[in-house]
Amino acid sequence: MKSLLLSLLFVTSFSSFSMYKEKDIYGKWKLEVDINEKLKEESEELNLFERMVVGGVSGMVNWVWDKIDITFEFKRNNELLVIVKVEDEETEVEELTWNMENGKIYIDDIDNPKVNIDNEGYWMLVKGKLLPYDDNDDLQESIYMTRR
Repeated sequence: MKSLLLSLLFVTSFSSFSMYKEKDIYGKWKLEVDINEKLKEESEELNLFERMVVGGVSGMVNWVWDKIDITFEFKRNNELLVIVKVEDEETEVEELTWNMENGKIYIDDIDNPKVNIDNEGYWMLVKGKLLPYDDNDDLQESIYMTRR
């Protein structure tokens, strides 16, 4: 009986992720980063002095992040535009490709002097948000995308 319930739970949770199709992803998505949470995560293994330095620059990091707007525009034919707008500067647009397999969205890496995105995992649409997962299927909690 336990194995039947576990199997049913697994199938139900898997189907909730895989029920999304490419057409559900099309459109513009805003990249959101909880800077304070990300800094907290990254500083957990630091010593006291290093944590003090991180605490000292966190306000500046928040101020800079507030001036940046990053939009991912998923298009048909696996085209993806990454639009980076920085207050009072020229907007950068990068053309990438993406694909979807079993509900997992994979985005190509980009590396240029102004924009660097390494996609070592995948994204999944969960409850109206695109959430990033690493190669070990661990959720990267302080980063997500919301529909524009």
